[in-house]
Amino acid sequence: MIVNKNMSLEILIIDDYPMTVRGYSILLKDIKFEYSIDTDSAFNCDEALLKLNNHKEHFYDIVLLDINLPASSNNVVVSGLELGVKIKTKFPKTKIIVHTGINDYQRISNIFKILNPEGFLIKSDIEPGILFEAIRTVLSDNFFYSERTNRLLSRGRNQDKFIDSWNNKILYHLSLGEKMKELPKHIPLSMATIERRKKNLKMLFEIPDGNTKQLLEIARKKGFI
Repeated sequence: MIVNKNMSLEILIIDDYPMTVRGYSILLKDIKFEYSIDTDSAFNCDEALLKLNNHKEHFYDIVLLDINLPASSNNVVVSGLELGVKIKTKFPKTKIIVHTGINDYQRISNIFKILNPEGFLIKSDIEPGILFEAIRTVLSDNFFYSERTNRLLSRGRNQDKFIDSWNNKILYHLSLGEKMKELPKHIPLSMATIERRKKNLKMLFEIPDGNTKQLLEIARKKGFI
């Protein structure tokens, strides 16, 4: 991506904590780029989806995306990860830099498989120099992963477990207390497919004979819900 020096760089910060958004905005204003930066914000999936729907030809140059977002009010988007996929699908030229407090290999690996973001930062590591380097790197059409992200990915390759967006939706709706027989109302899959996916989830989490409560406990511990 080439940004004209006479133009501004448009960055959307998505996070459900206003102080985090404000902190990033201040950091970005203090960073000395060769072009100006305009920041915008969304504090939940609904606000981000509204912006996504209102843009037709061009979205933001970069989206700083928090993964742990509450679901949209209509439950169409159940996480920041699913929101990121929607952004990528509609505007593939937009660079996504994930910023998250997640530091579990399995969860991070899952994010990479589903979203493949251009950048990945763990929140506790973010400071002006790292944020500057991440933005500069993704604008050059390269990938930037923070040092701790690289360490986690390197250390955990033999633990790989993959949970796609449909499985994520199954876990989400079960976590709301909904019964299995109700899930086809919310997820466009057959009852047999949902049951098979639930069984596979138990296998992934190494509780093949576990119940729904045990499945949800492990999913929460791993950060999938």
